[in-house]
Amino acid sequence: MINYIKIIFLIFPFFCFGKNLTLQDRLNPPARELMDIQISDSIMIIPGNLDGYDFFDISDPAFPVHISNIEIPMGNNNRAQPGFCITGNDSLAFISSRNKGNKSAIINFSDPLNPQYVGSLSFPGTNTNGLTLEGLDLMDNFLAVAAHGNGVFIFDIQNYQDPELFYEFQCENAWDVIFVDTSKIIIGNGEEGLIFKELSCLSEICTEVYLDTEGSVKDIQIRDSLLYVAEGSAGVSVYDFSDFNSPAFLGNYNTNGLSNKISLFGENKVAVSDWIDIKILEWTGTELQLVGYKSTGRRTLAIASIDSVIFSAEWQHLQTFIYGQITDPDLDISSWDISFPALEIGETDTFDILIENNGQFPLGIAGPIPSHPDFQVVNFPEYLDIFESRVSQIVYTRSDQNASGTMVLLSNDPDETEILIQLVGNYDGGIVGIDAPEFSLPIVANGNGDFTLSEHIGKIVVLAFFAPG
Repeated sequence: MINYIKIIFLIFPFFCFGKNLTLQDRLNPPARELMDIQISDSIMIIPGNLDGYDFFDISDPAFPVHISNIEIPMGNNNRAQPGFCITGNDSLAFISSRNKGNKSAIINFSDPLNPQYVGSLSFPGTNTNGLTLEGLDLMDNFLAVAAHGNGVFIFDIQNYQDPELFYEFQCENAWDVIFVDTSKIIIGNGEEGLIFKELSCLSEICTEVYLDTEGSVKDIQIRDSLLYVAEGSAGVSVYDFSDFNSPAFLGNYNTNGLSNKISLFGENKVAVSDWIDIKILEWTGTELQLVGYKSTGRRTLAIASIDSVIFSAEWQHLQTFIYGQITDPDLDISSWDISFPALEIGETDTFDILIENNGQFPLGIAGPIPSHPDFQVVNFPEYLDIFESRVSQIVYTRSDQNASGTMVLLSNDPDETEILIQLVGNYDGGIVGIDAPEFSLPIVANGNGDFTLSEHIGKIVVLAFFAPG
């Protein structure tokens, strides 16, 4: 119950502003695991970890139109080269990859209906197979590429079909990099924080400032002299770098998810892909405040914006939202996926779910009936007044059956009249609460060597497993 009290306090700014995110469109493009977004005039490009890179016409931003997909072969396994981060200009896109292969792709999309693969980046003297490439940034004819433990590389792309590597900077764990101008960069150095680096200077010693952060830096964006930083589990922070030699921390908003990508819009707003939802933050000049959010239920991985239109790139979908005043009812729920730990037959467990009306009209909801008899719904509100919220309970009692089902919420929220919640109880296989067998696996990112389970008994450990499709 304590967690839900915290959530209620976090959404309090909605009551003052009466704004939130309204769903406009939902697409299921060819690519899967949509990792990043690049907007170039009326063209939007989204690289996928699977099945290539998608191109959209966003002449009407709220309703993107898919126009093409390009797959770049990788080796002899019939799999398209994955794409993780992207930058570009009005005709070229530079895409990085963490996987084996060329590690990068250069796409000419002067004809977006027929984009062309024109090459990849070359790293002389570097073990390309050992590289893990992440964030990129482009300014004039200079391309900066973050490469984790291999630091940062900067290319001259005047001849974009044969980019020339002319600068390398070593650091511990470069996740992202951004140009301040052609002589200065800021590096998101993972759990090591931020690096403010002067590439060329008149004095004998160039500026090189290291700044610790509360979380691990995933994404960085700048506007004027403010630096906004997505810091994973530590939320989003803002820094003043008007004095490049002495950047200053200004404020933080600690989101309850995993802040992975950010996008700036309006005069002072930040859209955040927070894994479990989208959050809208506002920098007031003294603090970051939460002024809107929407649980997408589809693992938001990346985000972008045009004016008040927010693009949510997700595991399998692209959704567009408009941030603004909502005069209708607006249903928000705290979780679209509800899973229960291991139980003995006859044992019961309860999951609290927060139901909210963040609109400015009363919300009516039909009482949901779970599709599996092992689940029951308790204290569910069938009516919520303006800005009212209620905590309901999903109760699971284990039987001798495998338990997996759904629960449908039907309401008068005009943009989400039907929300499908997944329910997972106990089943034959690996679930939370069952002892794991001993194993040892090679570490392929954010470290080296092997991970052996028995060496971490008593510790909190997060493991990410990704199986190629």
